[in-house]
Order: sequence, then C-alpha cells, then structure tokens
Amino acid sequence: KLELGFAYGADANMDTIAGVQSLSGTGACRIGGVFFAKFAPKPDGLDKVPIYIPSPTWGNHIAIFREAGLDVRRYRYYNSKTNRLDYDGLIEDLKDAPEGSVILLHGCAHNPTGCDPTMDQWKDVSNLIKEKKHHCFFDSAYQGFASGDAEADASALRYFVSEGHN
Repeated sequence: KLELGFAYGADANMDTIAGVQSLSGTGACRIGGVFFAKFAPKPDGLDKVPIYIPSPTWGNHIAIFREAGLDVRRYRYYNSKTNRLDYDGLIEDLKDAPEGSVILLHGCAHNPTGCDPTMDQWKDVSNLIKEKKHHCFFDSAYQGFASGDAEADASALRYFVSEGHN
C-alpha cells in the first residue's frame, strides 16, 4: 500500500486501488495495454479498442500498445512552432475520438517535450474524458523528477482519481 500511496496520495482509499508489479515502464505499459485490449469494450463498429497517444510521445508507446492488441491512434499534444501545449488540438481530438476510447496521458514531465497541461487544463481534460466515457491510462514515469516535488508531480493523477476516474 505504501508504494501505491506514493502515486495516489495518503488520502486515497486503498481498498479501491489495485496494483501489479512490472518490469520497468515498458512492462507496465504492456500490462495495461493488454488489460485494455482484453477487457475494455470495443467502441461500436471497431474491431479493436483504440488507444489515443499524444503526438509526440515516447517512441516505445506505439509498438508496445500495437503489440498489446490495441488500435494505436494519435492526438495532438505539442505545437513545435510555439513550443507549447496544443491545447485546442488536444481537446478537439479527444472530442472526436470514439466514445469509450483509451486515452494515454503523461502524468508529468511529458516525454519527450516536458510540456504539461496546467491544472485548469487537466480539469477540462478530465471532464471531457468523463463526458465521452473514455478510459484514462496514466504513464507517470517521472513523478518527483519533473519539479523535484513528488506530491506536486502527482497532482494530475490524484485529481483524476478524486473525480471518479478508474
């Protein structure tokens, strides 16, 4: 429970949270990807569960999720012209994703850009994911390394949990 508390916080209800041990972040993504491929309902008319990953993202995400059996798709995340989050593109792409899609989110220190949403933007993303009945999947590889404060770096994940996301 202590290890899960690091990510979810001291106030999290540990009776409703489960964890599995994995070999590295790659292993964790693979386990999560297989779980969603097997157990998430496929959106109407689709053969596979779609997972939307940010563009750009950690290069291994594409192969990991494809090999896990998911339909890998992209959502706009970073605008290289402005060196900022492409917030409008992100929101538009998540709105256009089929209801019940899996949305991969980087909890902090987005890899490879280091660009993260503000807390207000995270709240908008949370509301949209709930509205569209999407499944959120956090890749939180850098908690404590982004700002030097593990509590602050966990704020997005903890907010989503407090809002009832699984």
